[in-house]
Amino acid sequence: MNIGIVVNEKKLDAPGYFDKLAEAFRKRDVCVFIAGKNEDSGDVYEKCDAIISIGGDGTFLRVAGRSLKRGTPVLGFNLGTIGFLTEFEKGSIDTTVDRICRGDYKVEERSVLDVWRIRGDEKKFLGLAINDAVVTREVEANTCHLAVDVNGSYVGTYRGDGIIVATQTGSTAYSLSAGGPIIEPGNDVILITPICSQKMGSRTIVARPESIVSVQPVAKSKKIRVIIDGHISEKIEPGETVRCECSENKMRILRIDPPNFYSAVAGKLFGESRDPEE
Repeated sequence: MNIGIVVNEKKLDAPGYFDKLAEAFRKRDVCVFIAGKNEDSGDVYEKCDAIISIGGDGTFLRVAGRSLKRGTPVLGFNLGTIGFLTEFEKGSIDTTVDRICRGDYKVEERSVLDVWRIRGDEKKFLGLAINDAVVTREVEANTCHLAVDVNGSYVGTYRGDGIIVATQTGSTAYSLSAGGPIIEPGNDVILITPICSQKMGSRTIVARPESIVSVQPVAKSKKIRVIIDGHISEKIEPGETVRCECSENKMRILRIDPPNFYSAVAGKLFGESRDPEE
């Protein structure tokens, strides 16, 4: 068995936990491949049966994004703040390693989005979005006007800071901050959430997974970008359209003791727990 470990070196505790994990696997005769968060390490992504991400959700997104095409499952070791995608915290390393080596785990699949830039008959693939593709203005630009179509049908033109096209996974990320709904895993929908829209009554649209969502700058919109999962950024020129649709690729999350989704929402997003005496 080959295990990859990708570590975010900026996390203060990361080296210590990385050393413990690597040692635990090697004691069990597992071959360990190592990479930093931003390293282009082919061995980790090409040779491993599973990859462990040490960091927060941002680190997990980068690792999962690079693992998509090969279908390698990723397990998140949380050293971040919220850690909604990461499963295990800072304890139970030996137990976790034992279960991975025994194959005592499940693999959860989630939808991701193919994101394209289209101009006339030209079509360029920009990347895979695990959380979201955000069509937005650059910082110094004026308010943008964005026309939204779903399956070729015009929905409306939104004046504001942008449009978020999100997956179910991304429903607890930027879309939620912009007023979007929380979607339980297993509902592979596409969310379309306006950002600070001046359109009265603007709300998130929940589209079916087979939908095709198109966002096009109109009117006086200048300096528009599409940002995929917070780290892929492409300029959108006048006359171009950003197209999002569910991909054939699936994000695969290695689960040992999957956290209850609603308990995670209550604890990690709302900071609440039920008083056992109530």
